[in-house]
Amino acid sequence: MDDVVIRASRPDDMPAVADLRWRWSVDEGGRSPAQTPEEYRRAMTEFAARHRESHRCVVAERDGVVLGMAWLAVHPRPPAPNVDGDRFAAELQTVYVHPELRGSGVAGRLVTALLEVADELGAERTSVHSSVDGERLYRRLGFGDARLLLQRPPED
Repeated sequence: MDDVVIRASRPDDMPAVADLRWRWSVDEGGRSPAQTPEEYRRAMTEFAARHRESHRCVVAERDGVVLGMAWLAVHPRPPAPNVDGDRFAAELQTVYVHPELRGSGVAGRLVTALLEVADELGAERTSVHSSVDGERLYRRLGFGDARLLLQRPPED
């Protein structure tokens, strides 16, 4: 879609980003909200302001309307004796595209934009916890299985 612009988010995008996440979780996902839409917009805006260094957001915009988003969390790693300088790992988070843009390549463009950010920052690796629907996209963009990357869910 040539009329869709992928760009770094701005603080004034956060209410629209929150609305996309609401749509994904509540409207499409059927999850029960723990707050009102207005409270959630405020929380998203505050989160983005507090975490400018650790979280980057890109948006897909068409005709001034934000219709997609993706986040990159950047995690510092302890120094290593064989590396000169800071070490980082990155994680893709919260990749979502409005249903009217799905299948048009917008999600791939969002993810590619964040992979470029991760590379510019010198991330040692970028990971993603994919949905079943997103797996093909991530594999196409170079993600693969990591045999020793394990995760532990929280205890009940």
